[in-house]
Order: sequence, then C-alpha cells, then structure tokens
Amino acid sequence: MIIPCPSCKKKFEVEASLIPNEGKMLQCGFCSEKWFFKKEPKKKVIKEVKKIIDKTTEKIHKNVPDSTEKIINEAEKAITKKNSKINNTNSVNILSFLVVFIISAIAIIILADTFKNSIKIFIPGFDIVLSNLYESFNDVFLFFKDLLN
Repeated sequence: MIIPCPSCKKKFEVEASLIPNEGKMLQCGFCSEKWFFKKEPKKKVIKEVKKIIDKTTEKIHKNVPDSTEKIINEAEKAITKKNSKINNTNSVNILSFLVVFIISAIAIIILADTFKNSIKIFIPGFDIVLSNLYESFNDVFLFFKDLLN
C-alpha cells in the first residue's frame, strides 16, 4: 500500500500486513514528521472513488454541447446494434462449422473406403475398423429412427 506523508507529501510503499487495523504511528524517512496512520476500509475508499468519478463525469457532461451529446448517443446505439449482429453471427458460424466438419468427416470415410485395399497393406486390420465404423453408424441411424417413431 502507498502511504503519503502529510507534511512533505512524499509517498512510501508499505506492506499492508505491517499496519494493524487499529492503526500505527509512522515516521517519514524524508522529513522526520510523525503521524498516526489508520487503514481505511476498502468499502469507504471505493465509495470515495465512485463519488470522485461521478463528480468528474457530471462536470464533463455539463460542458458537452447538446449536438455532441446527440452524436455520442447515436454512436452508442450503432455500437450496440453492431454487437447484437456479431452475437447472432457467432451462432451461425458455429452451425456452419459443424456442418463443414460433418461433411469433411463423411468425405474422409468415403475416401478411406475407396482406398481400403491399398490402406490394408500399410495398416493391417483396417478393413475390420472400417466395418466396425459402418456398424456404429448403422446403430446411430437406427437409434434416431426409433427415436422419431
């Protein structure tokens, strides 16, 4: 935590665990000023920061002309519209990816079936794996057929 000296405003980095919740007497290493320092609760600090931010934004909004405010609001609306369109296209992209993946998998299986005799030379037992794959597809097909009936 950073603690400023109340006299010379020099800032010191002090480990938070060294200062108890009740507070502690500190001495500036630069000007030798002594003062009692007590930790402020985090909630209090957060509230103070929020107040400062609110005051700053109020000042900024007061100084902004109406025409500029109108342009800012239109830009924010355009950004939210664009973000909603992006979210909708993400679901379409996932669906498109899934369709392409399924078509590619089927193409690879057809290609493997076409060249199974050549592949058998390099991978013994490949025809058994391929027939088991066909049986699995048949089981899945029958499952969905029974599910629809």
